[in-house]
Amino acid sequence: MCAHKRADCGHIIFDPDEVMRRQSTNDAELCEYARIRPEQLRHYRQDKIKKLSHDFVARLCYVLECQFTDIFHYLPPAGDSACAGEQDAPGE
Repeated sequence: MCAHKRADCGHIIFDPDEVMRRQSTNDAELCEYARIRPEQLRHYRQDKIKKLSHDFVARLCYVLECQFTDIFHYLPPAGDSACAGEQDAPGE
């Protein structure tokens, strides 16, 4: 768990391209089937979203028949192991 108060505990990367290729789906079809606006998808692709919408993610996963981790990836902060899942042993 990220126990310190530093604001940077990593980054979530939106990358649906591999799943979309497997499904033979393009952006226009994804927007149509998931009933999302093209601007909304574009903002996720351009990393302009600061908070993930559960509804948006659920629609994408449903349409693409995938899991969250298939289209979103966690990138830990550079040079910081505290938020990268490495924790001190108990009592340290």
